[in-house]
Amino acid sequence: MGSDRAGPPTFSVDVTTDDAWTTVAVAGELDLATADELSGAVRTGLASGAVRLDLRDVTFMDSAGVRALNTALRESAARGRELRVSDGLQPAVLQLLEMTGMLGLLPMEDGR
Repeated sequence: MGSDRAGPPTFSVDVTTDDAWTTVAVAGELDLATADELSGAVRTGLASGAVRLDLRDVTFMDSAGVRALNTALRESAARGRELRVSDGLQPAVLQLLEMTGMLGLLPMEDGR
């Protein structure tokens, strides 16, 4: 018989580079199963310059995602590279970042 269970949650990381920035666009669920993929993409981007994190299509984030963002901040500071987060976060992600205090630490594109 067929199963009504959905497949695994969707997640993708798309990396693009222009003259000034590497943009790491993340979509889907950022959690324990996917946080290392984000960290690796950010680390690779920071090796060559500034990184913009586009998290607008992240639909869910848990503490592993918050930890990955904290690691990205520390690595960008250690390398002397700029890190920015695009505006337009999903309400659930925004709420988690506010609750954990991470929102105040992340350099947002609007200058917050």
